[in-house]
Amino acid sequence: MATITRAATANKTGRPGQYLYSEYRRAREHRALVRRDRLGRVLPRSLAKSVPVALLVSLVLAFGVGLPGGFAVGIFVLIVAGWSGVIVVSAFGGDTEIETLRIGAEAERKTARALARLRRHGWVVMHDMRLPSADAVVGHLLVGPAGVLILSSEPGKGVVRYTKKVASIDGEPLTGAIERAAFLAEQIKTELRAEVPLVKIPVSPVLVMVEADVLWKDGAVNGVTIISIRGIVDWARGRPRRLNPAEVKQVVAAAHTLFPAFVDNRSIEQVTLHRDQWLMLMETLHTIRERDGDASDLLDRLASLEAQLSRQADGFTRTGIPGGVDEIDADLGLLDDVGLGLDADDTGIHGGDAAGPPLPRATEPPESTGGNISSLRSAGRPRGRRSSGGRPSLAAVRPEQEPPAPPKGSDGPKKA
Repeated sequence: MATITRAATANKTGRPGQYLYSEYRRAREHRALVRRDRLGRVLPRSLAKSVPVALLVSLVLAFGVGLPGGFAVGIFVLIVAGWSGVIVVSAFGGDTEIETLRIGAEAERKTARALARLRRHGWVVMHDMRLPSADAVVGHLLVGPAGVLILSSEPGKGVVRYTKKVASIDGEPLTGAIERAAFLAEQIKTELRAEVPLVKIPVSPVLVMVEADVLWKDGAVNGVTIISIRGIVDWARGRPRRLNPAEVKQVVAAAHTLFPAFVDNRSIEQVTLHRDQWLMLMETLHTIRERDGDASDLLDRLASLEAQLSRQADGFTRTGIPGGVDEIDADLGLLDDVGLGLDADDTGIHGGDAAGPPLPRATEPPESTGGNISSLRSAGRPRGRRSSGGRPSLAAVRPEQEPPAPPKGSDGPKKA
């Protein structure tokens, strides 16, 4: 199996709530799989066990105890229905953890709408930025004149109180959310200062209460500011200026480099080739190169491979994972350039278990190479124009075939 890797062109500022909502959809899909498994496999087994047991109890009650037959039949139905009902209720029962993910995603979107007003005041607002070193996703990352703000959205309802150095919302402590916000802020501060050592970057963690009321204006617990969503904009604007516009641009560039935006659809980043697809692709590319870029009689084979990879990249063949919205074209960018004499030095194929060497460079002797290459499209070569009706098939761009030459000794076709 081989992997073609290509750079994702997702929005650099991210989308609010995308990570939590993608986890919510995956959790629902997993829940549906568990439900189908219970109804299709566990329920028949429970019926196979409950029917003999219910029949034995009914016979004992009818002939051993001497109860009326109608009563024994009722006991039989009650046992079978009750036994199966427990399985059905457990399969269709609600899951509070799954619903919590959806509520969290909605809270982050509400916070994002409130933070949008800060853009006109010199702030750069980013959402769902990945922190690879901590394997985490930051809800909101703001860079502006006052420094860097790391915001987390808390969807709980009630009133936030502060007692004995512990913040709680209607009696439920917020210790976990506070500790997570402080950890992410410390991690981000360390990486930003290492990337931009000449700029002293203040980093402040903030816990935004989306639905709950806060009894103080901008109280802090263990270095984490807890504030209501209604006051977050005024609080951020009122902080002292620490960075000038040039420093803000440096920090934003470093943040985009260190913390890429979360991408829901993994097919944007890579597409997996099976062994037979890899072999067909390599054989076709070798043949095209030997013919100096002539792919006139190989377009059917490439069109078949294009259709397979397009379905795979669009997510139709993936199971257990809901489809996402692609931010870029669904094709690999390979088949638009095949008929134009594609060079192999731009291919981005990691052929760990493929047979045969990769296509060599045009100016170097053939050698076996490995690793990931960014794109299959030739560098600097313009992409062909596409029609408004969607991505064309290779069959639509097949060159016209010249008529076969007449056999020797013949006078050729007679003119009318």
